[in-house]
Amino acid sequence: MRLFIAVFLSDEVKAELQGLQEQIRSQSYKGSFTRPENLHLTLAFLGETPEEKLKLLYPIIQEIKSPAFEISFNRMGCFTHSQKELWWIGADPNGPKLSLLRSVHQQLIDRLIKEGFPVDKRPFNAHITLGREIRHTEPIVLDCRELKVKVDRISLVKSERIAGVLTYTEIYGQDCLEPGSVSC
Repeated sequence: MRLFIAVFLSDEVKAELQGLQEQIRSQSYKGSFTRPENLHLTLAFLGETPEEKLKLLYPIIQEIKSPAFEISFNRMGCFTHSQKELWWIGADPNGPKLSLLRSVHQQLIDRLIKEGFPVDKRPFNAHITLGREIRHTEPIVLDCRELKVKVDRISLVKSERIAGVLTYTEIYGQDCLEPGSVSC
């Protein structure tokens, strides 16, 4: 099964992100946009994982230490590959809580490596994917305001196609404790 570890977003944040997607869509002639229910912040991508390894993932998530916190997203960007663009909104690089998010990510990576899971070696780029394979003729201009994303639950997510539709389903989750606590 195809898995990743993520933070799901509130309905309010998803609504704001849909507004950004509409701005991109209105200036594009082609693209595949993330469905609202699939919008998320990836902490670690695991890819195809044998079902028997699931039991190793639950304790990894349980062991993450962090209070609940909010992270600011305020910068737009795109990755370009083969003249196609992947558009995203990224975390504020100067945000006061970005170090907490990086700590959660690093704790996950360290534990995944210890248990023998393959991990992405690229630096962590905290972002939310808005659309893939975006094509446009004129530069895209976006009006982006700061979004606050609450990180209060870490989810192990299964990615699958159901009736041809990409669907993300939480198969395990761990709530962070209240601010000031020591475990997430």
